[in-house]
Amino acid sequence: MVIGALIVAVLVGEVVPMLVEQGYLPSGLFSGLIVLSIVSIVMTVDASRYWSFGYLAGFVIGVFLALPMLSRTEFIGLLDWLLYGGAVVGAVALRIKIHSSSF
Repeated sequence: MVIGALIVAVLVGEVVPMLVEQGYLPSGLFSGLIVLSIVSIVMTVDASRYWSFGYLAGFVIGVFLALPMLSRTEFIGLLDWLLYGGAVVGAVALRIKIHSSSF
């Protein structure tokens, strides 16, 4: 997950803006990638209803270990922290809701 996030961060943060600036890519592509990232996070939260508590714990720990490392590289900003933090809160809340309704 961390390596994938780092690769995407490099592509979105460095390569895509450079290609847009040089005219090789349309300027709306960068905004489209941001929307695609948000949709991906929402789909991840939705899929969390099928996760075990162990997998959910690994996801939460992974996010909070990866974000500080990626913040040092300046690929991750405040918006990313908010999105991934919201994904963690949403996934945990959904799992707790499902677990409590099964009793």
